[in-house]
Amino acid sequence: MSESCVCVKKDKVSLLDRHFWIAVARIAFSVLLALLGYFLFTEARYGVWVNFLVMFASWAICSYDIVAEAFVNTFRHKEPFDENMLMFIASVGAFSLRFFGPEDNEFLEAAMVVVLFQIGELFENLATARSHQAITEAVGLRAQVAHKVVDGKSLEVVPSTLVPGDVILVKAGDIIPADGTILEGSGALDMSSLTGEFVPVTKKEGDFVNSGTIMKNGSTTIRVDKSYEDSTVSKIIGLVEESAKSKSGADRFIDAFSRLYTPIVVALALAVAVVPPLFYGVSDGAVWSKWVYTALCFLVISCPCAIVISVPLAYFAGIGLASKRGLIVKGAAFFDKLDHLGYVVTDKTGTLTYGDFRVTKTVYKGIDSIKFNEYLKAVESRSNHPIALAIMKETKNGFAGTLTNYHEEAGLGAEADYDGHHLLAGNYRLLVSKKVVVPPDLEVGTLVYLVVDGLCVGYVVLNDVIRVQSLDMVQGLRSFGVKTCMLTGDKEDGALAVSSTLGLDEHYSELLPDDKKKLLEEKIALKRGYVAYMGDGINDAPSIVLADVGVAMGGVGSDLAVENADLVIMNDDPSKIVTAIRIAKKTKRRAIFNIVIALAIKLTIMALSAFLPGFPLLAAVLADTGLTVLLVINSVSLLRSKVR
Repeated sequence: MSESCVCVKKDKVSLLDRHFWIAVARIAFSVLLALLGYFLFTEARYGVWVNFLVMFASWAICSYDIVAEAFVNTFRHKEPFDENMLMFIASVGAFSLRFFGPEDNEFLEAAMVVVLFQIGELFENLATARSHQAITEAVGLRAQVAHKVVDGKSLEVVPSTLVPGDVILVKAGDIIPADGTILEGSGALDMSSLTGEFVPVTKKEGDFVNSGTIMKNGSTTIRVDKSYEDSTVSKIIGLVEESAKSKSGADRFIDAFSRLYTPIVVALALAVAVVPPLFYGVSDGAVWSKWVYTALCFLVISCPCAIVISVPLAYFAGIGLASKRGLIVKGAAFFDKLDHLGYVVTDKTGTLTYGDFRVTKTVYKGIDSIKFNEYLKAVESRSNHPIALAIMKETKNGFAGTLTNYHEEAGLGAEADYDGHHLLAGNYRLLVSKKVVVPPDLEVGTLVYLVVDGLCVGYVVLNDVIRVQSLDMVQGLRSFGVKTCMLTGDKEDGALAVSSTLGLDEHYSELLPDDKKKLLEEKIALKRGYVAYMGDGINDAPSIVLADVGVAMGGVGSDLAVENADLVIMNDDPSKIVTAIRIAKKTKRRAIFNIVIALAIKLTIMALSAFLPGFPLLAAVLADTGLTVLLVINSVSLLRSKVR
């Protein structure tokens, strides 16, 4: 790209920065000089050198960055055949035509070639900047001001100045400027910027709220918990911007295509310039002039910028469209994998089910209920596993002693020292590994045993509820020919019940995290398309990393799972993976369309310029830049597409 044009967002109006106005001024001054050279400082009146100097000044004003970039790419980056070099060759060639005689003075066209190229670049940059703005709006909303409470008064401040511990006032209609906890008040939040869901969510005192969400009604006082840079919106926008740098299959095709295509068209242009004059008049300057001019047109038309710009932009727009639907895709390359999924392997708890466990039964022996609940709550207090959280929420009474030597084993349970006793809470496998005698397991549901000083004193039974969207996920994946497989650490009877209800293709139960990883490796080894793994917790992180496409639940998922995932579902709706596949297919179709249309039009015009000598050089530039702008608009329009 040449002189950049960056749009700064203010509400929904794009205000153009100084780079835009510099580019406009250069174009205007260049056109003015070119017109003076054509109408006033003509060759007939002042001679060829005065006419040349005026036209060269017009050309230089608009082309200095093109020339600089062409030579930098040639000698530093070893990419000699980019669009800048082609424009440089074409314009210098137009100047050189004058050597064939006064009737071949193409100084004006030499200057206008770079002027039209810069105008095309200007429109491309505008369209690209608008797409970045639209994606930013799709991902989330940045508040323009924050109402900071200082000594009981509300002061307007810039959100980026907020620090953890500050207190802000958020009223109906305000965008929440920072992540924090409601200290006072309540209200309904529009969280569609994060989750893609437009149903307001009620938040009350003690609830955590995200930046970028809108207070639809109510009034709240919020304590800022995270700095501006660590806020939800800042992180998500950063992820989306960073993900656009990841190359898709189409991008890699373009790289390989350009390395082959550009040298070929340069060679063809050279052949067009040299071969015909050898047969039609090797000593005739007019013949040489005609075919050199034709070769210059051929070069200009052959510029692959329409493809090079519009295809990556299509993937960037696809990332923005996914963001509007509550999906964060961490790289354009994953769209290609989503388009060719063969398996979706998924965790059960918190993914296919709500993970909202309820204690449905408590059994204890040799200990009273108060002590049983106290010990169980103590040993589970530091875990963020859904089962531990459910126990903390539903068991009665608290604990007052000090917890030491805490240790958690993923997929098994936890142990610690408390109140002079060694406590152990976990599933059957954990107790067996610790050589603890376990009572017969005759319950339906998830059992958590409590062991005090090596003796099992009882257990609690928890049961989960299947998500309403899980069935939609299975049916949607089946429509694309994608198989489903559930891996869970739960007992077979519970796993079978979920698998049968949802109609899963396969399920495996009573697995440890390492067991899940091994089974996932087996699915990947089958080579029946790419394999996605979907999970929500710290136990799933190894599998999320291993899978071709790691999918994490962003709402209840652990930070580790989200950090390692390739696709984050912000509202914990498993059926959103089907939406992600639809967006991936739509994006790839748009990119392929751009490639096919660009090649078809360019090859047609290249053929016309080669077989119809005299094809206007300015028309060649317009054909190139015009096509680029149209395909850029086609890519950006993907943001407005409808997808379920």
